[in-house]
Amino acid sequence: MVIVQVDHMGRLANEQRSAVLAMVKIATQADKVAPLSEQVLLAVRDQHPEAGSESPTRSVHFLAYAGAPLAGYAHLEQGADGQGCTAEIVVDPSHRRQGVGATLIHTLEQALEPHAETLWLWSHGDLDGARAFALRAGYSSVRELWQMHRHLRPDTTSLPAVLLPEGFRTRHFVVGRDEEAWLRVNARAFVDHPEQGRMTRPDLERRIAEPWFDAKGFILIEDIRGSQPVLAASHWTKVVPAEDPKVRATTGEVYVVGVDPAYQGMGLGRIVTILGLVHLRQKGLTEAMLYVDADNRAAVSTYSRLDFDRSAVDIMYSRIVHSPM
Repeated sequence: MVIVQVDHMGRLANEQRSAVLAMVKIATQADKVAPLSEQVLLAVRDQHPEAGSESPTRSVHFLAYAGAPLAGYAHLEQGADGQGCTAEIVVDPSHRRQGVGATLIHTLEQALEPHAETLWLWSHGDLDGARAFALRAGYSSVRELWQMHRHLRPDTTSLPAVLLPEGFRTRHFVVGRDEEAWLRVNARAFVDHPEQGRMTRPDLERRIAEPWFDAKGFILIEDIRGSQPVLAASHWTKVVPAEDPKVRATTGEVYVVGVDPAYQGMGLGRIVTILGLVHLRQKGLTEAMLYVDADNRAAVSTYSRLDFDRSAVDIMYSRIVHSPM
């Protein structure tokens, strides 16, 4: 056991940011799975958060040191009302089993507002070590996020033909024009989703600014039966370039599929999903993947019928930190 010191802050300095990202890379190579979600990585890399922007959450960074080198990192996202306290942790492989993770969890629990009863912890990849660690710390599994894959190679698999209902059309997302309409539909489509349904304009703009963003892979379905087109469904695909510029990416992601509840039951979710898969195949990609909550049986069934199979699992653990008043 070593002496661990933890510093916390609302924003990282450049050298801290670099140290965290370097540690994430090392942990990913060791565990064969990224330890932090996209949302947390965006928070780490965000050098210029929008001043005065409305946000339903508060982001705090925790840096753990065992001597001079960075030994661990944690990120806490806490709702403005003190609810929705979600954290992610990564410990440098060379500093594991030295109390770094336990110290970070204790610090996270101490950082919660008194009226925030529960802390939720994500474990990406459902690793044996993370499961045992969570059990020792008194955390229970409360949510499973599945990763599902399917082949896209045209010589080994086919995609179903689709036909839009009469009075509907497809087009690509237009930056600077479609943000607010998409956010409104996204909020309605994911009203009960703890992460996706809370996406704000700054969240969307951060992703649009990412190197992987491609408006041609952001497919919209509009209802054109009225005097003005109405956004009914969308499929935002994502292709992350390989770290080595000489290596071509082979996997595309079904990033966000959303259908306005007013248009559910028309098969638009399946149609727009297939249109996105066609786009990914046309880009020369040979694999498609997605994330879906295990208890979202309708979505799992839809993706299974499109030949997606479960390939990995992320686990959310929780513990009541403060007793209800």
